[in-house]
Amino acid sequence: MKTTHLISLFVVLSLVLACERPNVQGTNRGELKVSLPDAGEPAFETTHAFGDVKKGEQTRLTFEVVNTGEDALDIRVIKVETEDTGAFFVQGGTGSVAPDVRRTFSVTFAPVRTGAHTGNLIFETNANAQPARIVLNGNSIP
Repeated sequence: MKTTHLISLFVVLSLVLACERPNVQGTNRGELKVSLPDAGEPAFETTHAFGDVKKGEQTRLTFEVVNTGEDALDIRVIKVETEDTGAFFVQGGTGSVAPDVRRTFSVTFAPVRTGAHTGNLIFETNANAQPARIVLNGNSIP
């Protein structure tokens, strides 16, 4: 009798495990794109040049991201990759973006040394295979 119960329990557990939700990562049809002011259609990757900025001063770019896909997506990570630590920083947080919805962000260029500065503003989501990004550059003058 005990063996029958153990076999029944094993069968039930096997069915439960087999019916678990499959890993659907990569099947989200959301698509995050960046929309810069006066730049036309939103793009997966774009570039912004801040131009010349005096050392110790700053300038800000306000832009939008839009989900052009069919599913809601989650912005999981927003980061600036650069060797010029502190030259660029982003305002705006992670979270969910429904289809056809726009969210506003800004990135500031605040150089602390003179010369050329470059970086990448990266948006990692649960949908895009590669992160959406803005290539950033600016020049600090005395």
